[in-house]
Amino acid sequence: MNAVSYYLAAAVVAAAVFAAAPHRGFAESTVHSSPVASPSVAGDASPAPAPTASAAATIDTKNFAYAPDTATIKAGQTVRFVNSDSVAHTVSADDGSFTSGNMPTGSKWSHTFAKHGTYAYLCDYHRYMKGAIVVK
Repeated sequence: MNAVSYYLAAAVVAAAVFAAAPHRGFAESTVHSSPVASPSVAGDASPAPAPTASAAATIDTKNFAYAPDTATIKAGQTVRFVNSDSVAHTVSADDGSFTSGNMPTGSKWSHTFAKHGTYAYLCDYHRYMKGAIVVK
């Protein structure tokens, strides 16, 4: 077997292993969060978490922007993020306190903000996409 054939065979095996393995954040179209986000895993035996309380604000991701880009809520309230764009996005806190993980087109993710403060966030894929949640 020459070197090209060897590397081609290795690539085929790697692709097959990757395709068969569960991937975090890709299989679920709706991702829920507790104050510390944990990504979903395709094929988990545990049931999906119950949806959080109704959202005090909804942020829509469309045309590579968060709309509205700033929302003001009370401590303990939930913000729902909806990806209506044609590509995947994330919602990740600048300080690392929360992240949605990968959000494919059409997915929804909610996060409850327990403490007062301003939470700046951005899309990990498109770092010019920014927003903030103000918790009073």
